[in-house]
Amino acid sequence: MLSRLRPLALLLAVACSNKDAAPAAEGGTTPAASAPAAAAQADGDLADVQSYKLTMDKIDRLYAAQRAMAVRAKAMSPAERAALDSADGGDDDNDDQSLDGIAAKIERVPAMAAAVREAGLSPREFATISMAMLQSAMAGSVLQMRPKDNADSLVREMKANMDNVRFMREHEAEIKQKQEAMAAEMKKLGVDS
Repeated sequence: MLSRLRPLALLLAVACSNKDAAPAAEGGTTPAASAPAAAAQADGDLADVQSYKLTMDKIDRLYAAQRAMAVRAKAMSPAERAALDSADGGDDDNDDQSLDGIAAKIERVPAMAAAVREAGLSPREFATISMAMLQSAMAGSVLQMRPKDNADSLVREMKANMDNVRFMREHEAEIKQKQEAMAAEMKKLGVDS
């Protein structure tokens, strides 16, 4: 299951990329000085991802948004892509990998934000679904590697949502089929995946 989520992980990695160490924030604050705030944000995000309930409708909306984003990106001229990169403000140096940070990155690109909204999601929910799927697939993989351990205890320790882990397991074939269909469609459209 984890390998089939590679395109999703790639999308999130690009959204959260950080080429260099985080620079000092405005006002000269170092990342270490803002560590308590970052930890609180991470705890909040983890709670949001953990409490999010995955459904096939939400996954379909996520895939619709991904498809629309890819098609819109492909339709951009080289000049539009360059403007997109510069509008991102060298965002690779921004290490805000929070759900709000990912949502803000999507919001900064109107075409991408529109694609997400047309699929019936907010940019933050798009990020939350993506993280919930990734977290649940990873937890499911750990459970497969440790079949004799107490599954509920392992999932709680990983701070994952057992209902989502079960959902991903129960719908694994359907999700795989949808991912493969989308990959084939993207290939047919000439969109790199």
